[in-house]
Amino acid sequence: MTIKLFKTLISHSIQELLINRQTAMISFILGLIFYLLEVVAGIVFFEQTDTMLGWSRHDYLVLVTTASTISFLYQTLFAVSHENLTEVILEGELDHSIIRPVDSFWYYALYRLDFSSALNLLVSSGVLVYLLKDYSLTIEQTMMFILVILLAAYCLFLLNQLAVSVSFWKDNANSIIGLPEYLMEFSSRPLVVYPGAVRFIFTWCIPLLIGVNLPVLIIRQESYWLNLVYLVIVNLLGTYFVRFVWDKGLKQYVSAN
Repeated sequence: MTIKLFKTLISHSIQELLINRQTAMISFILGLIFYLLEVVAGIVFFEQTDTMLGWSRHDYLVLVTTASTISFLYQTLFAVSHENLTEVILEGELDHSIIRPVDSFWYYALYRLDFSSALNLLVSSGVLVYLLKDYSLTIEQTMMFILVILLAAYCLFLLNQLAVSVSFWKDNANSIIGLPEYLMEFSSRPLVVYPGAVRFIFTWCIPLLIGVNLPVLIIRQESYWLNLVYLVIVNLLGTYFVRFVWDKGLKQYVSAN
């Protein structure tokens, strides 16, 4: 049943891509432009200096490319779901997924794939591979680097899922729904530029900043194991909490029928 559902989701995603080709192309171009702006900003920042607070231009470019890769991975897998889910909840159209013999949480989490974001993901991943050629990475470092990108993308999913779930109780939650996007933009900077109190909050309370910075810490061979283990624990506990909120929201949900 799960495999059949996954095939259906892929099929529907491809159909939507073919129908909305122009929109998909515009989304791809805009995503690419925003990424290039981050790269250009990094080049400008380091125009007059080789290092800034211990970070080289190359480290910074790896960071912004990693942040874009995390964002594009989230957008590919989950963004369409979250864009539709708020409207579905508010209009009381959640019924058909609740009565399906599948987990409604994961059904909507993987509701559609965004292929325009997948193209952006391919571009940023290719640039990331090119940038990493200047580092001497061990197999362990490479595996940890990839793992942290997956964990950070999943952490971003949990934050967005929690924000969207507020719609079960509040009709106008746009400011809350947009919060994870602001947090992600905030996190795509070297953590050393932030004051100690801010670093503490976004490392140990909302670990998105450390999740985005951690891949660079790995390739710089700085201490990262404690942060990595903590990120895994937060994702596990976060999954439980988000599922708990989802189940409570379903009890609050009012069908249009």
